[in-house]
Amino acid sequence: MSYAYQLNNVKVHYGNQLALDIEQLNIPLNECLAVLGENGAGKSTLFHLLALLQRPDAGDMLVFGDNIATSKTQHRQRIGLVDQHPYMLPGTVTDNIQLALKLQKVDKSLHASRLQQVLETVNLTRLADQSASTLSGGEQRRVAIARVLAFEPDILLLDEPFANLDSFHQRQLEDVINCLNSGGNRTVLFSTHDRLQALAITPNALQLVRGKLVSAPLLNLFHGHYDGEIFHTNSLKIFAAEGSSSARHIAIDPLAITVSTHAHSDSSARNQLPGRLISISEADKAIRLTIDCGDKFEVIISRQALSALELSIGHSVWISFKSTAVTLV
Repeated sequence: MSYAYQLNNVKVHYGNQLALDIEQLNIPLNECLAVLGENGAGKSTLFHLLALLQRPDAGDMLVFGDNIATSKTQHRQRIGLVDQHPYMLPGTVTDNIQLALKLQKVDKSLHASRLQQVLETVNLTRLADQSASTLSGGEQRRVAIARVLAFEPDILLLDEPFANLDSFHQRQLEDVINCLNSGGNRTVLFSTHDRLQALAITPNALQLVRGKLVSAPLLNLFHGHYDGEIFHTNSLKIFAAEGSSSARHIAIDPLAITVSTHAHSDSSARNQLPGRLISISEADKAIRLTIDCGDKFEVIISRQALSALELSIGHSVWISFKSTAVTLV
């Protein structure tokens, strides 16, 4: 298999603080990958590293099979990064994209076709002559993506592309990323803290917690502290199996959670929580429920189970899960 990136024992420090500690990470060529994590998890640091804007303090990093210690310059132009807060240059949308083409020294005879192509890709053709500074946040984010796409990078990195966007512009941007992903000829990475949003775009995802990759379920990740038996979030007390007292997160497999309309006194599940059903959606061939128990839980059940429970939005329910279903991170 060919890889866009291979990281081994990579570490990045800010002063005395360890911001990133990646034991091993291999990202295949032409894959769409979501990088999940809360604020401060190390997502932006990882993206700046992958964009070759900074070097690791320790470890080895290969890009297209070449060690960046000796080949950083030749690969930098093959990578495009869109930061969380992209800057709009003075002028129109077209001006922004054409300047990017000039700076990347793209042949002038290709400018018109590239411009048309990227505007269509991000669905901004109708705004080509509008001042970039007058656009909404979601539209500016798409202009920034178009600027980068104009020089046809092999790798596209989108750092928190959905941050501070309303649901309408988030859906539009999801469509753009799905379009970029559908071609299968470009490696696309995007970061987000929204696990459901990530899974709506790609099944390929990795989770960062305090700068480290964790192998935990991508749903039901909660922050708090562990006292040796109970994990305390801001809202809940959750029984967990034995683990390190230094754990600051838990993850609970949505398939390991049972939903019922009442509590079960004879259940072997140590965790039984009352809640309210706030969302029902399809997830592949199953049903995804969002249940507010003080913290929001995602639960996967079958269509038959949903029908048997006769649930609808707003219903009071109980969820239950064993302490062994709780992964300490």
